[in-house]
Amino acid sequence: MTMETESPKDTQPQSRWRRWSRRAVLELGYLVFLLVLLEAMLRLAGWIWLVPRNLSQGPTNPNDSEIRILAIGESTTFGQGVSPEDAYPKQLERMLNDGSEKTYRVINTGVPGQTSTSILRNIRYQMETYRPQFVLGLFGINDTNEALNDLSARVAFGFNVPEWVADLRIYRLACIVRDYALHHPKVEEHGAWTFFDRDQRGENGAWVDNPFFLEQLKRNTAEIIEIVRSEGADYAMLSYLKSNEPLRKVLVEIAEENDVLYIDLFDEEAGNKGLFTADGFHPNEEGHRVMAEKIYEGLLENESLGESR
Repeated sequence: MTMETESPKDTQPQSRWRRWSRRAVLELGYLVFLLVLLEAMLRLAGWIWLVPRNLSQGPTNPNDSEIRILAIGESTTFGQGVSPEDAYPKQLERMLNDGSEKTYRVINTGVPGQTSTSILRNIRYQMETYRPQFVLGLFGINDTNEALNDLSARVAFGFNVPEWVADLRIYRLACIVRDYALHHPKVEEHGAWTFFDRDQRGENGAWVDNPFFLEQLKRNTAEIIEIVRSEGADYAMLSYLKSNEPLRKVLVEIAEENDVLYIDLFDEEAGNKGLFTADGFHPNEEGHRVMAEKIYEGLLENESLGESR
């Protein structure tokens, strides 16, 4: 009886396939490792960037003898382009404490790039951490920004992605790179290039009213206000020194529908008063001072902090 054996020619395709398979697995593993490493580095970079501002907030343990005001928002609240001491929350804190028998603490939790969705994600933790008696909300502009809005990010590449994917830093970075490549030749030179994309305007030059983005803003803000109230705090809606008409109308509607204080900071001539940094959008030190003064006056006029300070 003779036994048949495989010839070297028969085994070559199999061995070649095994080598390719092993190589593909190794390269895929290496790619996953690089993506995880990049995600970790982006998150670490964001954390390091926020450390100086977070340290300036003082201790997280609330002091029952002080009146705590939580300022939530994005880069405007954060104070992009100015020092933490010059951002409106700190300037407001100094105004409130000037000549007052009470002690006021204004806690700034603004983070550049935030939308109403990301603020909603974090608000309960912030309420439980700082236990504020009052919350100031200044956000919405990034919800109208196609590159930052969560609805756009989830379909940026032509298909829907899960929320956890849209929240990845590397995915957000890919969306920004994609939008930059597609829109950069058509934008105005305003620094915040995505927001000033000409495609976001109608034929008459007016801003396009995107109902999907604005409805999302209304729903998210209503939930934020509900959480704030459930923690025993009051809420005030702030407008921007400079913004588009559809957003201003929606902010007023949100305040009316949820029965919260609305403090209007908008100034049609703000752009001509030297209140902004070089990018033409973020307030400078003087702009933040004007904001703080208007908020201070609005709180006092409505006795939001009690009849006496």
